[in-house]
Amino acid sequence: MLGLKAFSAAVLGGIGNLAGAMLGGILLGVVEALGAGYIGEFTDLCRYSWLADLLAERCAQNQHFVLFGSNYQDVFAFLVLIAVLVFRPSGLLGERVGDRA
Repeated sequence: MLGLKAFSAAVLGGIGNLAGAMLGGILLGVVEALGAGYIGEFTDLCRYSWLADLLAERCAQNQHFVLFGSNYQDVFAFLVLIAVLVFRPSGLLGERVGDRA
């Protein structure tokens, strides 16, 4: 898992760019920490009134019905990797390579 996260950080910052890889690692760590901290709050189904009515018995028992917990923090690293590869394949600080004729 560590190697995959390091690869994600390098792709995020830009392959071949040391400063970009360090920036990618920091950004990836921040995204994972914030995602792990807030995913439980956002997926607590008892917070939403229209779902709390459907889950009334479950919400009455313990006031929380969390769909995803903080153990899903690794998902954020791969979501960031997919987004970077789709929208900016060269990374944040990577150079664009021109086509040769």
